[in-house]
Amino acid sequence: MSASADARSNPPGRARPASKGAVIMTQADRTLTMIRVVCALGRVEFERPHTAEGDPDAGRALVQGLQAIGPGGEPSDISLSLGLLAPRAPYFDRLVLDAVEAGILQVVNLGAGYDDRALRFRHSGVRFFDLDLPDVVADKARRLEAMDTDTTHITLVAVDFGTADVAEVLARAGHDAQQPTLFIAEHLVLFLEPGGVERLLAGVSSRAASGSALAITAEVHPAGLESGLVVSTVDDVMFSGAGPLHTIRSRDAWLALFQQNGWQIEDADEVTAVNHFELPVAGRSVQIQTQFITATA
Repeated sequence: MSASADARSNPPGRARPASKGAVIMTQADRTLTMIRVVCALGRVEFERPHTAEGDPDAGRALVQGLQAIGPGGEPSDISLSLGLLAPRAPYFDRLVLDAVEAGILQVVNLGAGYDDRALRFRHSGVRFFDLDLPDVVADKARRLEAMDTDTTHITLVAVDFGTADVAEVLARAGHDAQQPTLFIAEHLVLFLEPGGVERLLAGVSSRAASGSALAITAEVHPAGLESGLVVSTVDDVMFSGAGPLHTIRSRDAWLALFQQNGWQIEDADEVTAVNHFELPVAGRSVQIQTQFITATA
């Protein structure tokens, strides 16, 4: 799902106009668009927390009219995603709510999509930076404007995570690298190439003041398997060679990547996860998990 973007920041609550050029979507692009919408529609099915200043109904208003359409044009059943979202959504909700209550004044949502946390967790003095592809950011800006809600605390930023320097993008967007930040990347890094994941972690690390935290969902395969083989098998078996999933690693490899980029993980042996899917790899049945990894700077 690569789309060109100059990654320039936008004024609070407003997005840069989408390009007038034609956009040609591949099957992988269409699949990823469907996944993004399915997640957005699935999240609003749950009872979710909010701050005193936050809008508990923002989620439904933000996704009004969205339809989850599969790569072939068929409607997608969002109920299939609820089992994955049920533990994932509250995990990241709690991180954001705890950060706000602890006095963290910046929340960077990497691959925010149609996430409503900037509205549900609105709190005086806290700035939210929602980053995603230009077309997503532009559509989200239109939806926020139609809602007639306060967005002065939100900075929408158009970025292509596959090519952009996230540290530079955040600097231009007004992010303060001298102040602690909560960075979250829910359901993002599996769609990036391994090199893109490494650049992302390095980029946010360079913007992370002491007291910052980074939380991601990481796709994890059992130890002893070659990650490239796992990814190619997933692509062939699940997506007929045109899949959007690019980064699946062993847990040890994920932990090492965090540490290489200056992130410290407490209780590294404690695993919080949900089973994502199972498939045959190298003659054995392999369970791929979505693990929730949180580290501090």
